[in-house]
Amino acid sequence: MSEETKYLIAVATPVDEPAHKTAGAWKSGLFNCFKYGACHKALLCACFFSSWLMGQLLTRMKMTWIGGSPSSASEAYKKTFRIVLVIAICNILIVSIFSCDPELSDGTDGDISMVSNKDCASWQNNLTNTVTSFFVLYTFIVMVRLRMAIRDKYSIPEENCVGCEDCCTVFFCGCCSAVQMAHQTADYENDKAFCLTTTGLSPFADSNEILTQAIVV
Repeated sequence: MSEETKYLIAVATPVDEPAHKTAGAWKSGLFNCFKYGACHKALLCACFFSSWLMGQLLTRMKMTWIGGSPSSASEAYKKTFRIVLVIAICNILIVSIFSCDPELSDGTDGDISMVSNKDCASWQNNLTNTVTSFFVLYTFIVMVRLRMAIRDKYSIPEENCVGCEDCCTVFFCGCCSAVQMAHQTADYENDKAFCLTTTGLSPFADSNEILTQAIVV
């Protein structure tokens, strides 16, 4: 009598992501920056190097360095953090190297007056002002687009200044807005924040991936 052969079939079934518990609302208020403590890494990045946090948030949202959404098959977002960081460093270097004060104070005869600084060429002042202006404008536009993308993903409606809430929030409360977006796109209750990663989260965590479950039948 021949032995009966048995087969074990494993079927991988995609499991849809659960609905966001905070869908329709922000996890943290705009001024609730100290929710996870005064030394929380996201807060420190927002206060001392906002471009670093902006790059991390863009990478979390899988957006490009200009705040756009790449095609589903594109992995351009993986370069976003490095590109943003290079832009920020270039801005700092140019301003540090070429900035100068066009006028200096002169205390001759006990009277303080402003005199022209002969060592400061006009092109230096124009260069640093132009570079700084472009960088500030770039940061503002990207942060607005980022906030709009986050609101769209989590179905968060505008509550104040309808039609221009994102612009007003980023313009008047840029640091607080960045921290609020960091809270929204991470689960800091369970996940540790990191400074030296492209997302500000564990390099092994990717909450946006669809899970698969093996079902034995």
